[in-house]
Amino acid sequence: MTYHAPYEQCYRTPLPKEIFRKDADFDEIESQLLTVMRLYFQAFAAPESHAWIGAMDWAEAQFGPTQGPIIAARVLAALMGVRRTRQSVFRFSSPTCPDCAAIVTEHERRFMAAVCAVRRGQVGAAQTELMMLCEGNDTGRTIDALKALRAVLPNVVQPQDQNAHV
Repeated sequence: MTYHAPYEQCYRTPLPKEIFRKDADFDEIESQLLTVMRLYFQAFAAPESHAWIGAMDWAEAQFGPTQGPIIAARVLAALMGVRRTRQSVFRFSSPTCPDCAAIVTEHERRFMAAVCAVRRGQVGAAQTELMMLCEGNDTGRTIDALKALRAVLPNVVQPQDQNAHV
């Protein structure tokens, strides 16, 4: 992905298998994790951007000075698990371009589906998403990293069933 200066727009639209971020059904925590992830990928793609600093800063701003750096490090550990096993390029949307940031790529969607599944205790679903993302290669390191991430995240707020009987 190309580095975009802040507020530069490219007028990108979703490709097949991509969705708008607003339609992704991420809770606030997951949305913030997506931004941290994108900043790390930007740092991998354009090291001169020093976007890893932005990832740390973003996590600290969103999760606080104690938990933020820990969360950022655990996101990085999960991403490194993917990077070690995935053979193909990981397509991500630039976090610094408003048009790009509004789109979730297929690869981001699969990674975030794994994050969401682990947060909800659905490790099997996470393994399926990661197997697709990692092209059938070993996902154990990434699953372990996502479990470690879950341990430091706020709990998932379950919507109350309006049809529940007391």
